Amino acid sequence: MAIPHTNRRNAIRYLALAAVSAAVLLVLVFAATKAWRYYEYRAVGAAGIARTDAVTLRGTTQHLFIRGYDREKPLLLFLPGGPGESFVPLAREFSDDLERDFVVVHVETGGVGKSEKYIQAPTLEQMVQDTSALVDHLLAEFDRESLYLVGHSFGSILALELAAESPQKVLGVATVGQAVDWRAGNRLAHGHLMALARRAGDQQAVAALSGLARDLATTTADGRPMIDFAAVKAQRAWLEHYGIGNVLRKHTAKARWFAYLTSPNHTLAESCGLAYVGPCKWIANPRWWSQWQNVIPGVLEFDAVRDVPKLEVPYVAIVGSDDWITPKALIGQYYETLSAPDKRYIEIPGAQHYAFLDKPHEFQQAVRTLLPPEGIPAPKPVVPIRGK
Repeated sequence: MAIPHTNRRNAIRYLALAAVSAAVLLVLVFAATKAWRYYEYRAVGAAGIARTDAVTLRGTTQHLFIRGYDREKPLLLFLPGGPGESFVPLAREFSDDLERDFVVVHVETGGVGKSEKYIQAPTLEQMVQDTSALVDHLLAEFDRESLYLVGHSFGSILALELAAESPQKVLGVATVGQAVDWRAGNRLAHGHLMALARRAGDQQAVAALSGLARDLATTTADGRPMIDFAAVKAQRAWLEHYGIGNVLRKHTAKARWFAYLTSPNHTLAESCGLAYVGPCKWIANPRWWSQWQNVIPGVLEFDAVRDVPKLEVPYVAIVGSDDWITPKALIGQYYETLSAPDKRYIEIPGAQHYAFLDKPHEFQQAVRTLLPPEGIPAPKPVVPIRGK
């Protein structure tokens, strides 16, 4: 039986009204969430600090996000991975407890989030220089002689290099997902995946893995070492397939799009540049490759054992027990060979490469071990013993 014309028109009207109501509700939820997160971010008390600093380096304005409940506490600079990652929209998840003991600073480098795109893509050496300049800015602004560094993955390279070159600026350094040797780490991961595939009798997986570059590296037309990004994507998918990789599913800005879009520190356009998902692709153009093509050869050539065999400051290696992006076996080898006045190896069970997001409480407890025992004064900055 045919539906009367009047009834069809009413049904369309009701559907349109429902769609508009749902859209309005979504906008209200989004706006309320963003407003609440902004209120929470600013709620640090009279003794606290919550501010954003703009710093111009080599013609590019970069941003530091500074937060703590007591502005007199030691400074701690968190250097994110990538290159080109920002965890500023997620910082409360793994920094809030640390902000009771430190003034915690997160950074967005050129072309990331609020920061301007680089005029010229930096090399790894230039990134280390830029990081040193950011530290100088913080020390001057807070009238300090030195601070603590925490580096994740790519950020761990910057942290180690800076701590080795300028120990007078650094009270101690912690790394999480320490990058030791890109090629060697990926060969270990590849071998582990092949063993899992053969154990499961999965010939399809064996064939697919056999076709990947074991070290996830290639060379450019002009002979420069370069990451094989297609192989990286395939390897990450196989890590997730075997339950030992959660990056694609849990820890990308695309996977956490709502948290990024409701960031209390960014405009919607800036957040879209970070998440780059759905309609954000019409608004933003991160141009990732143009920003980082020159730094990647330095990452591939970095060897922590060779390049940073000695530190003049305390060191903490924070390791996810299930991290197969920077395998713990390599980090353990580096830890054993590293010469440092005080060092700790802290493994977090069940955590993977983004241990600070997998196990935020355990991560923050590990970072706290950088602090001297209560009643013992912090070590004085040392005079640099070497340069590069």
